[in-house]
Amino acid sequence: MRWRRAALPAKKRPDAVDAWMALAAARHGSAVIFTTDPEGIHAYLAVLALRDVHVVAV
Repeated sequence: MRWRRAALPAKKRPDAVDAWMALAAARHGSAVIFTTDPEGIHAYLAVLALRDVHVVAV
């Protein structure tokens, strides 16, 4: 397994909850994540290379 780092927006700090949500979505597939921080979630999903997870900003 190769370790990779999420390319977070410049002013964003790593967020354990965002990372956990991305991992949970990866395990379940075809997931929808509702969040107030779509940029952070997208950064973690990019590392996981998931295509069937959708992010909805609220």
